[in-house]
Amino acid sequence: MDGRHKVLIVDDEELAQDFLRFFLSKKFDVYTVGSVNTFNNIISKVDFDIILMDISLRDSKDGIQLTKELRASPKYRNVPIFILTAFNTTKERNNAEAAGANKFLTKPVDSKLLVNMIDDVLSNKSTI
Repeated sequence: MDGRHKVLIVDDEELAQDFLRFFLSKKFDVYTVGSVNTFNNIISKVDFDIILMDISLRDSKDGIQLTKELRASPKYRNVPIFILTAFNTTKERNNAEAAGANKFLTKPVDSKLLVNMIDDVLSNKSTI
């Protein structure tokens, strides 16, 4: 890899992974996982600069639980986490905020907006 920022996409929908990878890979090194087991494996091996997390993972845990776990880890306590979800409810927003998410975005996500938000957060990472 060439020193670009590393982005982890956590989403159990392959189509969503492919969409995000398509436009993010032009600027970032993109990794995708679709299950909690794969997530746990890669998160211990790679240092990510930002994580894009779906809420609904059809697994033993959801994205909110994984976000809480990341915030409890010294390694990922300050890494930006964006929640990307189709569930645009006040409850989900509150849960994401309480878990420590930096942003809450509703799918489908505008690709240019997302890239700009990632750039903004990474350029100001020391303030997060």
